[in-house]
Amino acid sequence: MLMRKALALILILLALLVTPVFSTGVDTYCFDLLSETEQLAYQALQDCLIHMITSWNCGSMSQETIQKAFDCLLMDHPEIYWVNGYTYVTSYLRNSITGHRVEFTYNLDRQTILRTNQEIEDSIMEIADQLESIDPSYETVKAVYDYMIDNCTYDELNLDQSLCSVMLEKSGVCASFSKAFEFIMQCLGIPCTVVYGRLTQSEGMLNTTLGHEWNLVQINGQWYHVDVTSGIAVSAEDGIPDYRFLCTTTEEILKTHTIENPVPIPECNSTDLEFYNYFGLSVETYSREAVAQCMLRAMDLGYGPVVKFTNYHAFSDAIDDLFKNQGIFQAIEDATGMVVTAVDYTIYEEELILRLHN
Repeated sequence: MLMRKALALILILLALLVTPVFSTGVDTYCFDLLSETEQLAYQALQDCLIHMITSWNCGSMSQETIQKAFDCLLMDHPEIYWVNGYTYVTSYLRNSITGHRVEFTYNLDRQTILRTNQEIEDSIMEIADQLESIDPSYETVKAVYDYMIDNCTYDELNLDQSLCSVMLEKSGVCASFSKAFEFIMQCLGIPCTVVYGRLTQSEGMLNTTLGHEWNLVQINGQWYHVDVTSGIAVSAEDGIPDYRFLCTTTEEILKTHTIENPVPIPECNSTDLEFYNYFGLSVETYSREAVAQCMLRAMDLGYGPVVKFTNYHAFSDAIDDLFKNQGIFQAIEDATGMVVTAVDYTIYEEELILRLHN
């Protein structure tokens, strides 16, 4: 009940706005990294979009400045979901440039936005009911990650790339998942931003042909990568929650992603909240006993038999012994007392992770 009251207070304040926009005011990550001119463009664009202005005289601001400011505005404010885009128009008189303007197009009217905001508020309260705490902690971030994996589906045919498709329909693509996750984090008071880039290898239903979006989240002063979309796609395919993309480092995320962001992002070095470290599911020196203990611990936690190796030497020793020498069968029998003659498994060589499926 206390949690609902805290979130309700946030959302009541939003509802009091005379304009139809939510504005959590938690994070201005991208804005803070812009130049003074870009910040002026950002603020002017924000005012235009909130009041649904259709044309703005942007003076001598270049198209590049407007584009960067526009991208950063929407990265900071996923709650601005009703703009289709803009056109940068240059006016001429007798072959001389007389000015520039930005013309906006919108996909919803004010009344529809107000109704949609109410539906988003209801969705936020539904999520709040699933959380044991709304503290800005790893447990809260993981609970939201788990909620989205359990309740949402990846749908490449869903053309709505705003947070609405996830908040209201529980389905979407990477853009909608990253915006929805950011919005939820902001409502919970947890700093979060969006990252643009690409996948360098397929993950579940995802492929490398299109751009990709995920998030950065800050916990206890440290930034971490979180890719809800990849987590959903792989978990749906395997039937087991995949936590490789929860609170991971830059080094780890670059094994499967490239970063193509309009503003710099911090180097995420902390492994304190990396899933396998946090729950004691990693092995530094290989032995069958160590692997068995990790997998049993993972199963007790409800995550299925999985283990991560902290270095390639331990990983290589494990693969040689368990699979090339077929030691996996004896290891399973020693750990569980079960005699098996076949085992289904997945090896994530880049991440040094081994997962069993039966």
